[in-house]
Amino acid sequence: MRAYLCFDIGGSSLKCGLANEAGELSCKASYPMKTDLSALLADMRYYHHSVIASGVQLSGVAVSSCGAVDCESGIIYGSSAVPFVHGVSWRQIMQEELRLPCEIENDANCAALSELYFGKARDIQGMAFLVIGTGVGGAIVRNRRICHGAHRYGGEFGMMLLQQPDGSVQNFSLCASTSSMVRKMEAYDNGIWNGARIFEEAQQGNSVCREVIQTFYDELAFGVFNIQHMLDPEMILFGGGISARKDFTQHIMNSYEKLRKKLDFETITPRLECCTYRQDANLLGALAHYLQRRSSVQEG
Repeated sequence: MRAYLCFDIGGSSLKCGLANEAGELSCKASYPMKTDLSALLADMRYYHHSVIASGVQLSGVAVSSCGAVDCESGIIYGSSAVPFVHGVSWRQIMQEELRLPCEIENDANCAALSELYFGKARDIQGMAFLVIGTGVGGAIVRNRRICHGAHRYGGEFGMMLLQQPDGSVQNFSLCASTSSMVRKMEAYDNGIWNGARIFEEAQQGNSVCREVIQTFYDELAFGVFNIQHMLDPEMILFGGGISARKDFTQHIMNSYEKLRKKLDFETITPRLECCTYRQDANLLGALAHYLQRRSSVQEG
C-alpha cells in the first residue's frame, strides 16, 4: 500500500505519523511547537528524512492544522494559537520543502473525516461532529463531504448563542466547554481547578461540583437539540478529552430527555456517539482528506 506523511499542527505541538491507505499509523513522533515558520519546517524536514532513511517510498503529505483552512489554495486564514502558519500556501511549501504533493484541512474537520473513513461513521452520509475542550469546535458532514460554508465557518458550533438564567447571552463555547466548569468552580472557590478535579470531587460528594457538571450537560443538551433540528444529521459525534468518559453521552441524553419533557411538541431523538480516535484523530483525518481530495481530482 502507498505511504503518506501526516502532520498535525496544533497549539502546543507538531504531531507526525506515517500512514497507509488503510489508516494504519506508524513511526509516530511529536515535537514541541516552535515560535516561527522556519523552525517548524525544520522539524518537518527532520521527520521526513528519518522516514525516507528507512527506505519508505512516500506518495504525499497530509496536513491537519488549526485555523480557517482554504483547501483549494492550501492557505490558512483567520487566527489561531500558531499565528505564523497563516497566510502561506502549505501545498506549495510542502512541494518545495519535501518534493511531495500536499493536501491540508482544518483540524476539527480532520477529526470528523477520521471517523468517516476509519471509525464509527463509515456508513454515515451526514453527521455533526463536536469537539469539546477549552472551547467548542466542530464540523458538518453532508454526503460524506465537509460542509465548509461560504466563509469557512461551517461547524463553528461554539458560536451558537444561548440565553442564561440571568438574561445574559453567551456563546456555546462559554457555556458548554470544559473550561466553563473550571470558571464556575474558580468563581466559587479560588483554588486550582481542572476538569479531572471537578469530576473527582463530584464523585466524593461535592455538591457544587455536581451542580456545575449537571449544568454543563444541560447546556450541551441545548446545543444538541438545536443542531439535531437544524441539520437533522444521522449522528452527532463527540470528540475531546471529556468524551472518553464512559457515561458521557448517557448524561447528555438524560439532560436531553429533561428538555424534551418541557416542550409540548414532538422532537427528534438524536444518535449520540463518542469518537473512536483521540490523539491520532487529526493525523488519520488529514490522510482521509488527502485521499478524498485526490480521488476527486482523478474522478474529475
